[in-house]
Amino acid sequence: MKYLNRGLVALLGGILVTFYSQTAHCSNIQAVPSGLADGPGVWLNMWNYPSDPESYCLKLHASGIRNLFVQTSRSNTDPICNPAGLGSLLETAHRYKMRVIAWSFAELRNPSADAGKLIAAARFLSPKGERVDAIAPNLEKDLSANKVQAYSQSLRDALGENYPMIAVVYSPLNHAPQVASIPWKMLDKYYNVIAPMNYWNSKYEKIEPYDYTLQTIKKIRSLVGRSDVEIHVIGDGMGTHGDSIKLFLAACRTGAATSASLYPNQKITEEQLNSISQYPDYFVVNSRFRLAAYRQMVKRGSLVLPEKTDPADAIRRGEFFCLLLRQLHPAAGELPSDSADFGQSEAMNLLTKVGVLRNQPSDPGEGYLAQSITAKEALDLVASTLEAKERLKQHSLSKANATRQNRLLSNISRKAERLFVQPAFAEGAPGNAPQPLSYLDAAQIVVQASAGLK
Repeated sequence: MKYLNRGLVALLGGILVTFYSQTAHCSNIQAVPSGLADGPGVWLNMWNYPSDPESYCLKLHASGIRNLFVQTSRSNTDPICNPAGLGSLLETAHRYKMRVIAWSFAELRNPSADAGKLIAAARFLSPKGERVDAIAPNLEKDLSANKVQAYSQSLRDALGENYPMIAVVYSPLNHAPQVASIPWKMLDKYYNVIAPMNYWNSKYEKIEPYDYTLQTIKKIRSLVGRSDVEIHVIGDGMGTHGDSIKLFLAACRTGAATSASLYPNQKITEEQLNSISQYPDYFVVNSRFRLAAYRQMVKRGSLVLPEKTDPADAIRRGEFFCLLLRQLHPAAGELPSDSADFGQSEAMNLLTKVGVLRNQPSDPGEGYLAQSITAKEALDLVASTLEAKERLKQHSLSKANATRQNRLLSNISRKAERLFVQPAFAEGAPGNAPQPLSYLDAAQIVVQASAGLK
């Protein structure tokens, strides 16, 4: 994978726990969320536990797999269908730094009994004391609201509000009759992640994986009614070949899904494993942090999406100017947070005055501010802010008598000496034109810049 680098760059490999913790402290964003890890996943059903967990987990890890979804039960089995196998898988997968998510097929004839099975999985201890990292109820048999409510409430009551839970449901594009009754807003209330079964192999019609996946992502955001819902897309691994998987991953990138996995037909094939290993070419390195940054921006009102705008859409240059100033210089009461009072042209003028903007057109108009920008342009803009920091230290402005613009200059100059870690972005396939910066990308860049400059 190739990355865009400029200025002070630190290697962002692995989970980036140290950086995330620092950024969380600086910007009130929680550290890396528990449950899923950044990276691809593979699903394993209860009939196909590996006879040799060591070689199985080694192969998955070598292919970049970071999430292993292991079926622990269904409605007509014991709560833990294979305790010895689960314990061995847990210990081996954790040794290879893979998270293990327990899943169960819940028919919901008896919601309380079905919930009890996943509660048992969440409380299961391996011989060496290892636990699963999250649970993922598979809800597709009965999706009536009252049963889903009773089932989900039982899980939350038993496991607590902070336990990571992933709702596995049909894609909203699926033609199964149950899809019409999926209580999307209720799922969003109880579950941290929504994971649609995005299966494009059909006996009845030809489905193109790219469009199907992209529309699945967008439709879920619309149905949930929350742009920052975390979406983990389960790709079709039932007889699927590499070309389809690459189209699936490309659609996940376009739609800004947070993560993805493959549900194979019994056992994953070498071709499928090789295809999913190319996951880093399609997903940003730290997509879960990016979502956390975006959520914080939306919650604080620093980032307001135009009506019916998807967070994967391109952010306008003028919007990025405003976002950058509000996040980096939130002097209480000194800068208005309302975009109607703090306009895009004013943001551009302020950035120009402090020497951050250097290459804009001589007579920029509304068209310039309305254009999208690339990740490189945004990173260059933030890096220029860092460079301006030293020059701005020479300003000795009187805050008592300063104008609002001069107070901004003063605020910029009072920054501590911290390292600035730039985010890593996949450039995409060779030869592709630079992708415009999305709202999610912008949130990540600005939050990381804020942590570096404060």
